[in-house]
Amino acid sequence: MDGLEALPALGFNRGIFSDEHNAFRTSTRRFFQKEVEPNVRQWEKDGFFPAELFRKAGQAGLLCAGIPTEYGGGGGDFLHVTIFNEEHGYSPAGAALESGMATDSAAYVVLFAGTEEQKQAWLPGFASGETIAELGLTEGQSGSDPASIQTTARRDGDDFVINGSKMWMTNGPILTNLIVVARTEAGTRLFYVPLKNTKGVTVSKHTELMLKSSGGVSEIFFDDVRIPAGNQLGGDDKRSLGNALATVTVGRLVTAARMLAACELAYHMTVDFVKNRKAFGQRIFDFQNTQFKLATIKTEIAVGRGYLDQLLLRNLHAKLDPVESAMAKLWISELEGRVMDECLQLFGGAGYSNEYPISKMYAFARVHRIFLGTSEIQRVTIARTI
Repeated sequence: MDGLEALPALGFNRGIFSDEHNAFRTSTRRFFQKEVEPNVRQWEKDGFFPAELFRKAGQAGLLCAGIPTEYGGGGGDFLHVTIFNEEHGYSPAGAALESGMATDSAAYVVLFAGTEEQKQAWLPGFASGETIAELGLTEGQSGSDPASIQTTARRDGDDFVINGSKMWMTNGPILTNLIVVARTEAGTRLFYVPLKNTKGVTVSKHTELMLKSSGGVSEIFFDDVRIPAGNQLGGDDKRSLGNALATVTVGRLVTAARMLAACELAYHMTVDFVKNRKAFGQRIFDFQNTQFKLATIKTEIAVGRGYLDQLLLRNLHAKLDPVESAMAKLWISELEGRVMDECLQLFGGAGYSNEYPISKMYAFARVHRIFLGTSEIQRVTIARTI
């Protein structure tokens, strides 16, 4: 299937978006259709998609669209970031990039936690695509718990010396910078670490995953890595870590938006497939079992859409409770698992082939119940409010 031309106008005609938002969606969709979908097979053979893709997205004005213009961003709002993530999900090639293009979360860490000088210096690179960065939190013995961090940063004169490692770093082989969460004598802090040509930094080859794609993750090691004290995010402000981790709340929300978009795409692709595939002399669609399964999928997506759009509006007006994003991430990631499983089943043997996007969408959906906090962690977060 080439792009989304044959599918309904997914994402449009929703009251929460303005005409300007819809224009941004159109530009983003065209970018995925032109720059990603024709090339993703070759990138899979090459082993990774090129860093140049970020620069092209930056030139198109798609990166950091919700970041203020004084920091090089597009001057939009949170819904622009949501749209970019949704279009990642609406693209049939989106799963083959994994989380590849979704790096605005790291930019928001700098925006929320950085000093004015740091924001002026660093954020324009995110918006142009020259900077490809992630938040380095997870380690071999710790996941979503900052209190368990083992990586250290020791003050030495005008520098900090960092030792430790981070894993599951999205875009690892092409990352230019990492925002490292590390323990110091004053508590847990964040450090903006250049990765290219920095002595003591080792980036592993990307980790082999269940999903065979053109993206990937790496483990990054720090052996007496020396950086200027000015690279401590937020300086000596003790609130910087909390401000940075607040981005996890909105991160879960935009990730849920991408997951739900992928569900909608899978549903429409499956409807198209079963209406054109025959078994025992009739279309697969004409079996009541098929119709009932599709009816359930359509209903559950609609319910998820209603809740998610409500939360998107609440976040836009600074009224979102963190537990609500946990609920959205929990429900929609679990929903995505059910939808992809049912859709792949309706594709039959074709669904198990990489010739059809549904196979990668199915594999990618599985990790969504794990990253940004497992479903179990979401339940813990929700249960604490009961």
